[in-house]
Amino acid sequence: MKFYLLFALFLGSTHLVTTAAEDGSAAERQRPPLSLVVMDPLARPLSCPCVEGYAQRKYEKLADYLEKKTGRVVRLAFAESLATALEGKARGRVDLIIGKDSVVRADCREAKIEVERFAALTDKEGKTTQAGLILVARDDPAKTAGDLAGYRILFGPASCDEKHAAAIAVLTAAGVTLPEKRETSGACSDGACTVVDLGPAGHAAAVISSYAAPLLEGCGSVKKGDLRIVAETEPVPFVVAFASNSLGESERETIREALLAVGEEPELCKALESLIGFVSIELEVPRDEAKNEAAEKRRAVEEPAAAQPISWPQWRGFHRDGLVPSLPANLPTRPNIVWRRPLGGSGLGGIAATEKYVVFGDRNLPDTRDLFQCLAAEDGTPLWQVSYEATGTLDYGNSPRATPLIHEDRVFCLGAFGDLTCVDLETGLLLWRKNIRQEFGAREKLIWGTCSSPLLVDGLLIVNPGAPEASIVALEADTGDVIWKTPGARHAYASLIVATFGGVRQIVGYDRESLGGWEIASGRRIWKHIPEYEHDFNVPTPLEIGEMLFVATENNGARLFRFDAQGRIVQNPIATYENLDPDMSTPVILGNRLFCVYSALYCLEVDASVARPISFEDDAEGSPDPTVKTGDTSIRQSRFGALLHELWVGEDEMLPVYGAVIGGKQRLLVVGRGGELLLIDARADRFRVVSRQRPFQQDGGKDPLYSHPALVGTRLFLRGETELICLELSDARP
Repeated sequence: MKFYLLFALFLGSTHLVTTAAEDGSAAERQRPPLSLVVMDPLARPLSCPCVEGYAQRKYEKLADYLEKKTGRVVRLAFAESLATALEGKARGRVDLIIGKDSVVRADCREAKIEVERFAALTDKEGKTTQAGLILVARDDPAKTAGDLAGYRILFGPASCDEKHAAAIAVLTAAGVTLPEKRETSGACSDGACTVVDLGPAGHAAAVISSYAAPLLEGCGSVKKGDLRIVAETEPVPFVVAFASNSLGESERETIREALLAVGEEPELCKALESLIGFVSIELEVPRDEAKNEAAEKRRAVEEPAAAQPISWPQWRGFHRDGLVPSLPANLPTRPNIVWRRPLGGSGLGGIAATEKYVVFGDRNLPDTRDLFQCLAAEDGTPLWQVSYEATGTLDYGNSPRATPLIHEDRVFCLGAFGDLTCVDLETGLLLWRKNIRQEFGAREKLIWGTCSSPLLVDGLLIVNPGAPEASIVALEADTGDVIWKTPGARHAYASLIVATFGGVRQIVGYDRESLGGWEIASGRRIWKHIPEYEHDFNVPTPLEIGEMLFVATENNGARLFRFDAQGRIVQNPIATYENLDPDMSTPVILGNRLFCVYSALYCLEVDASVARPISFEDDAEGSPDPTVKTGDTSIRQSRFGALLHELWVGEDEMLPVYGAVIGGKQRLLVVGRGGELLLIDARADRFRVVSRQRPFQQDGGKDPLYSHPALVGTRLFLRGETELICLELSDARP
C-alpha cells in the first residue's frame, strides 16, 4: 500500500529552494545569507495536499518575514535530514533550523553542530506538542497497551521520541516485555499499512505520530476505520526553532524576537497553520517537574495573606459587581495597544486577569475542542493552554460562555457543554476535570449552553448543572469532590452571587423557573420567587444593593426586593421600572445610581435608605410562603415612594442591545458596538460621553461584543471578533 504523505518526503531530500529575495540589493549581498533549514514534516514541500488546510505550511512566507525583520537575505532549504540540507542548498552552513525537536537534536549531534532551542511553533489548537499513537487493526482483540504482550510492535526510529522512547515507556509501564532489538519503520504509513495487511491474526501493532494521523486516511493509505488506537504516549515537543552557534548573541536575539512576534501577524500564522505563531521555549515546563512543583506548592504552609492585589479574577471583577477603584478622567486620543493576540474565532465568555496572567476560553479552528489559554499580562506571551474535545451545536456558536475563575494558584474553567476543569495557574497542569451535565444527569437538550460562571465561596465551588436532583451543586475546590447537591429546575444562564440579606449570608441566583436563595453550607433552599410573567431567559446577574436585591429581565422588567429577618425574600417587589427589560445586560451601581445598557444607557436612582429587614408582622402583605407568585404592587409603590426612578436615558448609535459596563468613582466605561469604548460621566444630570475610542478597526463594527472585558489597574483586556488586545487606558504610552 502506498502512503502519499511521503511522496513529497521522498523528493524532500532534493527539494531545496531559496527565496526570491536572495537576489537582494548589493548592500544586502555584502552580508552572508541567513541559512534557514526547514525539517518540519508539515511543511508544504515535505508533505502532500491530501487534507485541505493541513500539512501545507508555507515557510516561504516566514522567510520573507525574517528578511524584513533582520535585513538579511534568507537562504531557505527544505529537507528530511540536516545532512541532506548541508549537502544541498544550505551549502554546508546552517544558522536556523525549524523541525521536529527530537530529529533536529539527533541530526545536530551527528553533524557536531551546537544549537540552542528557543522557540516552539504552535499548531492550529495552540499546542506545541505531539504524542505517539499505538494502533492495532480494527478487529484486533487488544483494548489497552497491556494487551500487547507478545505482539509484533513496529516503533519509529530512535530519533523520533513520540514513536520510540515515549512508546517504550508506555508499554513498559503496562507490563509488556519488549525484545532487546526493536523493529522500526521509517514512516508512519509503513507501520500502519503493515498492521492493516496482517489484520487481527497478525497480532501486530504500530506506533505513529499524532500529527500524521489525519493524513493516513486523507492520503488513502488506509481506509476509515481500518485502525484503532489502544494507547497514547505522553506529549513531547513537536516543531521547534533552533539557532546554531554560527549566529552571534545579538543576531540570535533579533531572530528570537522576530519569531515570537509572528503571533501578531494573522496572515503569517495562517500560512504556518498556527494559532498564535511561535512561543518561547522557556515557557515550557516538563510535565513531571510541573506536577512536582504543583504538589509542593499545595503542601507548603501558607504565609499570612498579603493585601489583595488589583485583579479581575472572575465574572464582573473581584466582587462580581463590575466595579474598579477608579477609571481615567479621559481616554487617550488614540488607542494605546500594548499587545494583541489572534484568536481561533469570536467568543462569548469573559476574561479573567491578574497583574501576571490573562485567562480566557476559545475554540480550535475545526470547532471541535474547547481551548482555554493563559497569556502573560505584561506582553501577551502564551504561557499554557488546556484543550479537550467538546462537540455539539449551540445557538451563538460553541465557544465557552462562562468566565474563568482565578483563585490563588488555581483557575477553574467551564465550557459550554459542561466540561469543568481545575488547572494550576502557573503551569497549566490539569488538577481535576469533570463534566457537570453528564455526572449529575442533566439530560435536556442544550440550546445556549452552560453559561453561569463558577462561584467560589468558603472553599466550595458552586456550579449549576440543572439536573433534577442536582440543580445546584457544591464541589470541594481542591479535589472536585461533591459536597452537596440540591434538587430543582433546569439551569438558568445568569451567574450566581453571594449576598447577605436579613443577616443571612446566602447564594442567590436563578434556575430556569425562579429566583432563589440557598444555604452555603448545605445547599438547602431558603426561598423561591416565581415572577408574575413566565418564560424569562434569566441571563442578567442579580445585584445586591445594600439590604435589597435588584433584578432585571426581559418579561418582568427591573425590580427591587427586600427581605425578612430570616433572610427570605418578600414576594412583592418594593419598586419596579418596566422600561428597563434587558435580555442579557447586567447593571452596575455607583453610589445611588444604577446603570445598564439596553439599546441605550439607562441611569436609575435607587433609594436604599428604607430597605431594612422586616418581619411579616410588620407588613401585612408579606407572605411566609416562599412560592407565592408576585401580585399587585400598586400599594407597595405608594407606601414606599419612588425608590427606583429614571434620571435619564442616553441614546447613542454605538450602544447595542447588550453592552458590558464597568464603573469606577465618577466614570463609567461602556463597551459599545464593535468594541468601541465610551467613557461616561456618572455624576452628570444627563447622558454625557466624556471621550470615546475605537480599538478595533474591522469593517462595519456594528455588532455587539458579548465577551466581558477585564480591567486590571489601567490595562483593559478586551476580546474582539478575531483578536484579544491589551489597552493602556492611561495617557502613558506602553
